[in-house]
Amino acid sequence: MVRPRNVNRYTAPVDVPDWEQEEFNSRTEIKLAAKAVTDLGERLVELSPKDFKSLNLPPVLVEAIETLHRIDKGPALKRQRLYIGKLLRQNEDIIVQVKEKFAEMDLKHKQQNAHFQRLEKWRDRLINDGDEALSELLSQYPQVDRQQMRQWIRNAQKEQAQEKPPKAAREMFQYLKALNW
Repeated sequence: MVRPRNVNRYTAPVDVPDWEQEEFNSRTEIKLAAKAVTDLGERLVELSPKDFKSLNLPPVLVEAIETLHRIDKGPALKRQRLYIGKLLRQNEDIIVQVKEKFAEMDLKHKQQNAHFQRLEKWRDRLINDGDEALSELLSQYPQVDRQQMRQWIRNAQKEQAQEKPPKAAREMFQYLKALNW
């Protein structure tokens, strides 16, 4: 078949998804783009059932993912993963929806980690600084039980000095976590 000289062989038809319409400089770039979508499918497989149901995926894709869960090992596992990637590449809207869901989950995870780090810093300050840190905590959060916190602080300091497991520090952290601030 003879191709006219002015036609770019990378130009894609209108009904091809956006990721395939991009101009790639090499076959490696094409493979990497396809692998990125397949990796997205693998991450989709790892979702919890609650998060998975919230996506409202097409039945064909849901069936393919459920089939993958039933496969233990071997070449069928790889084929099924590639098939899920293929199904994702056929519908650009699903790719966008899944990426948005993962971005939302990642943001929520980062916020939760930041919250836990703040709580850990408060716990460590309370143990190290004692009453000074406690009065600052009480000025910001008056709902904190002063008596209970003082007892945990004393116990945690005693446990540190005796090199015992940090039972009081853990209890203090759980209390701070339950405050919902």
